[in-house]
Amino acid sequence: MSYNKLRIAKIIQETPDARSFVLDVPADLADKYRYRAGQFLTFKVGHPDGAFNRCYSLSSAPETDGLPKVTVKRVTGGKGSNWFHDALKEGGTLEVLPPAGRFVLSDSAATLLLFGGGSGITPMMSLIKSALKTGKRQIRLFYANRDKQSVIFDAEFEALLKAHPGRLEIIHHLDATQGITKPEEIVAAMKGFEAGDAYLCGPGPFMSLVEETLFEHGMSHDRVRIERFEASGNDAIPIEPSEEGDVIPDHIVIHFEGKTHKVPYKKGKTILEAARDAGLNPLSSCEEGFCASCAAKRIKGKVLLAKNDIYTPDDLANNWILTCQGHCFGAEVEITYDVV
Repeated sequence: MSYNKLRIAKIIQETPDARSFVLDVPADLADKYRYRAGQFLTFKVGHPDGAFNRCYSLSSAPETDGLPKVTVKRVTGGKGSNWFHDALKEGGTLEVLPPAGRFVLSDSAATLLLFGGGSGITPMMSLIKSALKTGKRQIRLFYANRDKQSVIFDAEFEALLKAHPGRLEIIHHLDATQGITKPEEIVAAMKGFEAGDAYLCGPGPFMSLVEETLFEHGMSHDRVRIERFEASGNDAIPIEPSEEGDVIPDHIVIHFEGKTHKVPYKKGKTILEAARDAGLNPLSSCEEGFCASCAAKRIKGKVLLAKNDIYTPDDLANNWILTCQGHCFGAEVEITYDVV
């Protein structure tokens, strides 16, 4: 998977510490950068201390916005966010991978219950615009922020409320005046939306509170989707053979970009590491098990994940794996990147 240089068409100051970056996609790359609402882009950050990757969610929606847009909140000490705010100018370029991510709308007509905290509102805006444009689903957003001036997309949300009366409801929570979000607020937001689809994105403690409260009050696990922009903090699981007779393969078969590769494998290696050692360059970003940039599917053999902050039990049952966390067992292991 290769980066392409995209021009920064416009920079929008959303709040004192949040900016949106509108990207110009040339016609010959239009298909490559076609995206679904809720997905993210991976950028190569050309930091003076050395280049690295960062993922930022799209706040635009393909059905309503002519150009893709990501929104980045400045984080104290954050190398990526500060570089975006301090080093980038309109007319400059960014090295960008194609869109990725599974935090997208289902085909259901169920109501939508969204919980966004701080800059976690970014993919929510994308989902809301898409849902309002393409269907008739009722939407309720619970949006938590530090204070009024921290509310990203405030004017844009006001315009959406006026344009779609009766379909969109927004519950604002401000820590400065209300204290931190409480379980009873989550329960109140659920009322009438218990059978809907829930989407969560925001700081770890906020999402943990929302997730626990939703499940405690009867929301089905398969109705809840979570987008993390930071690792959960859970420790990696030690990866050892789990059954008598498990063996470490000496090679694995990887399907990548339409070709089949026989890749050497050693104990302790992740699938992603083995692929790179063999000269392949699959997409990856966080490499901590929460962004799913490195997603693939298991075809044969056993793959155990050291960390997993994104896949549901159903996803795992359907053979989705994170290759940055995947360790192989069995005489024959085969995976494919080409279904992603």
